[in-house]
Amino acid sequence: MKTNIFKGFLMALLGSALLSCNSDFLDREQLGVLDEETYLKTADAGYKLLTNCYTPILDHWNYQVSKFEIGDSFADNTTKGGSDAADRVMVTEVSRGNPTTSNGLLNDFWNHRYRTAISACNVFLSMVQPETELIDANGAIVPEETKRRWIAEAYFLRAFYYFDLAVVFGNIPIIDQVLTAVDKNNIVKSDKEEVLRFIIEDLDKAIAEENLISAKNLPASELGRVTKEAALAFRARVKMFCNDYEGAKADLAAVVNSGCYELVDDYQTLFNSASEGYMSKEAVFVTLRAYIPNYTEGSVCPQMNMGRNAVGGWGGQCPTNDLVSDYEVGDTRLTHTIISSGDVFYKADGVTTEVHDYSGYDNFSLQHSRKQWVDYSRRPTGNLVQTDWTFYHIRYADVLLMYAECLIETGENKQLAVDLINQVKRRAFVTSSPTDKFAQYRKFNVAEKDRVTEEIFEQKYKVKVSDDLRKAVRHERRIELACEGLRLYDLLRWGTFVETMQAFGKTDEGKYSGTGTLVTDKTWPYPIPQSEIDYVGGALVQNDNYK
Repeated sequence: MKTNIFKGFLMALLGSALLSCNSDFLDREQLGVLDEETYLKTADAGYKLLTNCYTPILDHWNYQVSKFEIGDSFADNTTKGGSDAADRVMVTEVSRGNPTTSNGLLNDFWNHRYRTAISACNVFLSMVQPETELIDANGAIVPEETKRRWIAEAYFLRAFYYFDLAVVFGNIPIIDQVLTAVDKNNIVKSDKEEVLRFIIEDLDKAIAEENLISAKNLPASELGRVTKEAALAFRARVKMFCNDYEGAKADLAAVVNSGCYELVDDYQTLFNSASEGYMSKEAVFVTLRAYIPNYTEGSVCPQMNMGRNAVGGWGGQCPTNDLVSDYEVGDTRLTHTIISSGDVFYKADGVTTEVHDYSGYDNFSLQHSRKQWVDYSRRPTGNLVQTDWTFYHIRYADVLLMYAECLIETGENKQLAVDLINQVKRRAFVTSSPTDKFAQYRKFNVAEKDRVTEEIFEQKYKVKVSDDLRKAVRHERRIELACEGLRLYDLLRWGTFVETMQAFGKTDEGKYSGTGTLVTDKTWPYPIPQSEIDYVGGALVQNDNYK
């Protein structure tokens, strides 16, 4: 059931109106307060409303940190880490499999997606139509084509935020317009299937809009904005979650055949270079968090998920030994995904060094994410927050592996599926650097005796049509996309979440952290925040197993 929500966001944006009164004084128009009509006549109003739809992605804690905690720490890729067992217990209780209805992380996640992100999209879509007269920053009339592009972007972003909610909570309210305060008691859940259909409908609208720009025409200054190909790739991800592999396959084929993307040669540049990574042709949908004075501070993630002691981080997000054990000998992605206690990196002068020491706090594996470690060369002030670290939502390797998975699940063109997997895998073994160029010493540098030539790759590592292709593509997704916040989504889609987490719970690190030890088929979907149920007056009911 669709309904409306969060008028408060709009009122905070535009100001509130006075109730009618007989007094001439009180009947006068308030100075300094904009109603909707007046606001839309101000310079750049439409673009500012659109910007509000993107900015929730920049939220340090409620988007960026939660992306990796939910995607990796709720699964078997990472454990919580932190100062001790009491640090961010909100992550621990969910990863164990016994989240409470008052869990702080789930509560913040719910509120961020609805009250901040989806609300902003609903405000935009309620106020901006193709016929709405808008002026730009220079006072010129905004063309209809531009407004149509903006509307398509807003539909995409609403779907993007809704998908997170559908994956985590399952059955949720569909809120597609702005709500007044009195509407809240009518908020009820829709089943997961209806929610996913709603998400796809929004993506359909975005993709059907001829003014939604193609990646091949996107100016460098607009990198990070939604493109036609990003929308197709994301719609494919949603369709795969719905087991619509045929539909997803068509979308992914369109992305691959667009000619807009290619893999970069060296895996490590994806996470250590703006021009060769985040701004490369492998970036399908990315949020740039460059440290640019007077613009933004990057992200708290590097500090949150890096080691304490000499490194200066907070010790969160510790990649598991279970993840490490999944890498094949000679796979350079291990080097560029996981750093270890004892690794030595150069400081800004390129001579003095910084030794990573992960002992003395809650880190069973003594490991952290290399994808979130920022070298001194990319820290203008030496601060872990003030860096050019950023992250991907969708990159081309993900697209290739999704496409391969669709071909495998539909039983179509196994050779093409193998070729797609091997594109990704070949880079990992043949063209990527076997060592970390920023480090003096790395535990996971590929030893000289283990380096893989083209000939060795063909003989030993290349996937063949006769292999178990489902197993092969699932392995590649875990290794290629490790610590990028997608593992939980994959396990749930494959229907292997419970068995995977129960198996992990029996390992030494599972027992130590508690991760997976209490997971059952009743664990997911996770509970709706009880505070939200109380707020709407009981019309919204709790998910099964958490009542």
